Amino acid sequence: MDASFDSEIYKAWEAFIRKGIVLEGARSAEISGSWQRSRGIDPFSRHRHQLPNRMLQAKLAENVQLISFARPIMRDISEIEGHDFVALSDQDGYILEIAGDPKYNPLLGLCCSEKDIGTNAIGTALVENRELEVKGPEHYAHCYHSAHGAAIPIHNNQAAIVGILAAYNVAEPLPDGVLQVLNLGVKVIENQLHYKSEVSQITRIYHRTCSSIIDCFQDGVLVVDAYHNISNVNQRCLNLLGVSDRKSLIGKFLGNLVLDETGVMKSLLSNNPNEFLNKFFLKGAEGLIPCSLVRRRITRNPDGSQQTVLGFVVEGESQELDKPYVFTGADGDDISSISSLIGHSEKWNEIKKLSMRAAQVSSSVLIEGESGTGKELVARAIHEESGLKGPFVAINCGAIPKELLQSELFGYEDGSFTGARKGGGIGKLEVGDGGTVFLDEIGEMPFDMQVNLLRFLQDKMITRIGSSVPKKVDVRIIAATNRKLKNEVQLGRFREDLFYRLNVINIELPSLRERKLDIPPITRFFIQTLCLQFKRDLLSISDVAMNMLCDYNWPGNVRELRNVMENAIVFAEGSIITEDILPSYFRGDSARQKEQLRDKESFDSIISDVNMRGLTIEEARKLNQKATADMERDKIIKLLDEYGGNVSDVARTMGISRNTIYRKMKTYKIEV
Repeated sequence: MDASFDSEIYKAWEAFIRKGIVLEGARSAEISGSWQRSRGIDPFSRHRHQLPNRMLQAKLAENVQLISFARPIMRDISEIEGHDFVALSDQDGYILEIAGDPKYNPLLGLCCSEKDIGTNAIGTALVENRELEVKGPEHYAHCYHSAHGAAIPIHNNQAAIVGILAAYNVAEPLPDGVLQVLNLGVKVIENQLHYKSEVSQITRIYHRTCSSIIDCFQDGVLVVDAYHNISNVNQRCLNLLGVSDRKSLIGKFLGNLVLDETGVMKSLLSNNPNEFLNKFFLKGAEGLIPCSLVRRRITRNPDGSQQTVLGFVVEGESQELDKPYVFTGADGDDISSISSLIGHSEKWNEIKKLSMRAAQVSSSVLIEGESGTGKELVARAIHEESGLKGPFVAINCGAIPKELLQSELFGYEDGSFTGARKGGGIGKLEVGDGGTVFLDEIGEMPFDMQVNLLRFLQDKMITRIGSSVPKKVDVRIIAATNRKLKNEVQLGRFREDLFYRLNVINIELPSLRERKLDIPPITRFFIQTLCLQFKRDLLSISDVAMNMLCDYNWPGNVRELRNVMENAIVFAEGSIITEDILPSYFRGDSARQKEQLRDKESFDSIISDVNMRGLTIEEARKLNQKATADMERDKIIKLLDEYGGNVSDVARTMGISRNTIYRKMKTYKIEV
């Protein structure tokens, strides 16, 4: 934005503020309308409404899913040059998350609604329900006249606004194309929100179906989530308790129903499948009911969350211990032991040996590897093989807002902050007492929280937020990261002392491209389990399709392979998965190889021309760079067109990161 534009807009703003005059053509209809709506606000006041910390914590808790989806996108956008910071607000205009220069973190909790501060990118985008930029003096409040903002609403699957993604510069114009970049980010966030909503709907249907299934059992059945809260019960259990409404029990803590005088709760929810016939008492309407646990199974919901299914009989009734529950999770599998880690390549066999040794001791374990290589699977296998009687508790350190991570790990007392659950909440470390806590994405843990974790590893004592009473917790820590944590230490982003506490046993998982010998058995395993899940006859896979899978580079590793096979099984019409069912980018590999060959031939031709024209080495080098850049630009444009502007697909095809694609798009001035 040049000075003349700035001056023209300032004159228009001044005329409107002093005389209420709207100068024709001085600004867009959106800005003009926003100024009209902002009348009544003192444009020279620096008053700002900012949430106190307790209310901000409640806002963050309400929007934890939106924040977790938006955070990596915001981080990527903030790394593109030209933005001071990227902000996420809720549907009321309160800033929930900041990415970029940490000096702008004090803006968290600031209200950016039009009613509060007048015309601004976030507030006006909320009112207009559309993308827009607000430049310099277009802001209604004089104190923001040096700022430049761009914002786009984020919608849920009912087309309602759930938040705003915005980019800001405090003292200079935003770069060209900022709205296109934000648009791409919003599309990714909305896709994840829509997917999560669909999964939640499937989960609700799943629970209703499960209710019908477990009602068929003659024994009592209780289904308990990872937090020890009841998620389902069958009719037999309701009858024993003297309860008529199933909904009245859903969400209640299991300890409210079970007499837990000698640690029965811990035993009931143990991951050890050999612990049966646990004696316990249920608190029925007419007194205590003596029961025996006869079946226990750990399963998965469609959303990936863990639950434990408990089957029991009243003392004295028959117990058919040899009759297992036919009750599986969404993936159709159970918690894995080391012997079931699929693969027989040399590198994978070494991983299994190392995991077996790790299971025999109680030392901390650090698992490193690319995303999708199976870090949680290996962690679960170590826990299963260790024989620990406590549960396996997983927590993603990168998916939880840093403000909530401490309460998530250590728990909190009743009333410790606004929005806290009545009666307080038990932390994941306490939930995992006697078992294993898996800290995924440990490299994302905020620096100040690392101190608290280090202290816990030293003395194994926790203190809930709002309490002054420490409690001893016996839990094993397995951490995982897709970063090189030693490099993070050298860069000052991770504490060195915590790194050495976690890195007692180090397991570095190979990428799938490093163990291609394992692709066929893993593929056949996925085909078998997914066909069972989708209730399809077992499919086979053609040799051509299998060869294509083995030739592929697999940037998404085993997780990507599973997704590809799920897609193939859904769309397979016959009894064989053939190459034409695989995603288009598999069939395009040979075409890309031909394109690369053409690129090389073109390059050789340029060099030959250089030699003929007698150019200097420096001139040849510059010509080479320009030719390479032109070819790369053409390739990115072609792939963006092929994938409908999906940067993630382009990055995967080219074998580079999304960040790099965004950077190259900016360099080559490519707009989607």
